[in-house]
Amino acid sequence: MSEIMNISMSRRQFLGLGAAAGASVFLLGVTLPAGCARVEQPQQAGELNAFIGIDEKGQVVFQNPFIEMGQGTYTSIPAIMAEELDVAMAAIQVVQAPPGPEYKIMFDNKMRFTGGSLSVRSSYMTMRKAGATARAMLVQAAAEQWSVKPGDCKTEPGTVIHTATGRKLSYGELAEKAAKLAPPKDVPLKDDALFRLIGQPVKRTDSLVKSTGAAEFGIDVKVDGMLHAAVMQSPVFGGSIASYDKNAVLKMPGVVAVEDVPNGVAVIADHFWHAKKALEKLPVTFNEGDNANFSSTGYQAKLLAALGEPGHVAEEVGDPAKAPASAAKKIEAEYHAPFIAHVTMEPMNCTALVTKDRCTVWAPNQGVDFVVGVAAEITGLKPEAIEVVTPFLGGGFGRRFVMDYAIQAITLAKKHPGKPIKVIWTREEDIKHDHYRPMSAAKFSAGLDKEGNPVALQVTSVGEGPMSRLMPAFLKNPDLDTSVYEGTVELPYAIPNKRTNVVTVPVKPVPIGFWRSVGHSQNCFYKESFIDEMAHAADADPLEFRLKLLAEQPRFKKVLETAANLAGWKGKPWTDQQGLKRAMGCALHESFNSIVAEVAEVSLNPDGEFKVEKVWCAVDCGFAVNPAIVMRQMESGICYGLSAAMGEEITLEKGRVVQGNFDNYPILRPDQMPAVEVEIINSGAPLGGIGEPGTPVIAPAVCNALFLLSGQRVRSLPLSQYTF
Repeated sequence: MSEIMNISMSRRQFLGLGAAAGASVFLLGVTLPAGCARVEQPQQAGELNAFIGIDEKGQVVFQNPFIEMGQGTYTSIPAIMAEELDVAMAAIQVVQAPPGPEYKIMFDNKMRFTGGSLSVRSSYMTMRKAGATARAMLVQAAAEQWSVKPGDCKTEPGTVIHTATGRKLSYGELAEKAAKLAPPKDVPLKDDALFRLIGQPVKRTDSLVKSTGAAEFGIDVKVDGMLHAAVMQSPVFGGSIASYDKNAVLKMPGVVAVEDVPNGVAVIADHFWHAKKALEKLPVTFNEGDNANFSSTGYQAKLLAALGEPGHVAEEVGDPAKAPASAAKKIEAEYHAPFIAHVTMEPMNCTALVTKDRCTVWAPNQGVDFVVGVAAEITGLKPEAIEVVTPFLGGGFGRRFVMDYAIQAITLAKKHPGKPIKVIWTREEDIKHDHYRPMSAAKFSAGLDKEGNPVALQVTSVGEGPMSRLMPAFLKNPDLDTSVYEGTVELPYAIPNKRTNVVTVPVKPVPIGFWRSVGHSQNCFYKESFIDEMAHAADADPLEFRLKLLAEQPRFKKVLETAANLAGWKGKPWTDQQGLKRAMGCALHESFNSIVAEVAEVSLNPDGEFKVEKVWCAVDCGFAVNPAIVMRQMESGICYGLSAAMGEEITLEKGRVVQGNFDNYPILRPDQMPAVEVEIINSGAPLGGIGEPGTPVIAPAVCNALFLLSGQRVRSLPLSQYTF
């Protein structure tokens, strides 16, 4: 198994890996725009622009531009490179790439972050080219040493071989010579039929350190002389500190200082427990500000009222205004989804050290350049004077795009130069000051002809999305936030007349952010629930109704058929041998360029208690780079989406979040997790994402089964509010 160093490294440190051991290091400088690689001459330490290094022992150091938060980037991406380099996974040491423009491989070299299910698909070809170029340089070095042509040589993992004579040289023996060569251009890539690693269930490179407790997460960081900080933020979003009496706690055990932080106050102490206990005793008064009367029920009422507004047109096909007039049957439904927290296993934390001319930040993050940006703004230092160490993440799900926790640590470290300060949020602070998945609502209207075929579909999506709040530059039209309506446009179902309208209803008092699968998480529930309602209105089997509408969409049809066949689809409820009623529900959705279908089998006992017994899932992500990771991500996405559907909900009263821990924000229990069976379809389509597409589909699949069991249509989540 390859070795993992879950740290970020500067270029000088990367070069020093070999030098420290007296080894030569071959350094390949590669800039990685999305889809291509530009190879440059190796440069001096400090100017290095490298992803791959090889020392004289054949140890390959791979700087991964994407972070590892459980989704497998420290396995899949090194394996892509290793495939073309022709090196065993056991020979690779994976480290986190540091900040720097050369690592901005996304969106025409403009950004680098880990999210949007983009890591593998945005780096697939570039990592192959990086590995292939390094291999070509090693072969060239061997050919020159033997005075033969490169074409007379081949490679086996970690070794160059002269085909005619059988002579061999290891990559380690060739590293120094190869580093002096001019990198070739347009290196041919390996034939897919010869893959050893790509497409195979390569074992996780991070499993050993995580299962033995050796892995270092942000919350584990220890630095000599480190102080600890506990924070208290205004309970009302947008509020501010009015006053506090620091003298009341300064003499408590271990307390070093009491300081302002954005939106709150922090106690700094020698240990976190001392900081926390002192913070609990600190007399604090807040100015509640303009949001003290905000409530989630009030905002929900605004959303539902806006469903009647025309809004802005996101998609229009055919003549949706006139088509309903010819419909034999019309149906309509309104749906709603609540605010939801991320509840990562590891709460927000960050450690920072600020000196006169340097800043080091140990931050679990989903965008290292975002950390650099806020650190530069707070300290006034130039980006090159800022080092960011990215440890393993105990969950991300979109939460660690927002740098509020890092801002607090850097702010405190600046006030105490030369002292590393570690900020840890309690679970209560983490839940009450998240950047939540937005509350939203939608209205669906449809017309069916006499045969039950849909002739028109009207969708109105209502809310505010995180794209307009956090990444407005990505929106082509500021009136159309894709994160509000994504998943309701460009549907595969054959509906001749269709329109989607978007009504923006701002929720400025509440911090919102990206939540695993973003707008798809709500909109798939809305859309697939309504497709089910259409099927029942047409007196049709929900599966057959969908398949009929997918007749001209073979890829979607195959995914849905595969899931149904796995499950042994039953379109009507039945009673098992124990007397429990059972039923199956299905759903289909495309997100992040991947298509997922899920069938959920749900049981209902005489007391009205239901259980999701099993889920069958089919996924077409184009091609599974690592089938084992794809399967685990489908299982993970189903777990995450089911947890949200079952009982997760953030509510606000008087501007405050009501929930504060798992006693009133319940997550899925182990005994509630169903068995999951996954089948992967390699269609050959362009690569799709895999970290998020499993999440949206589970809620409608379960709710559609519950309708068959109870006759009660679920149009608002979570399910905990219903009695079946």
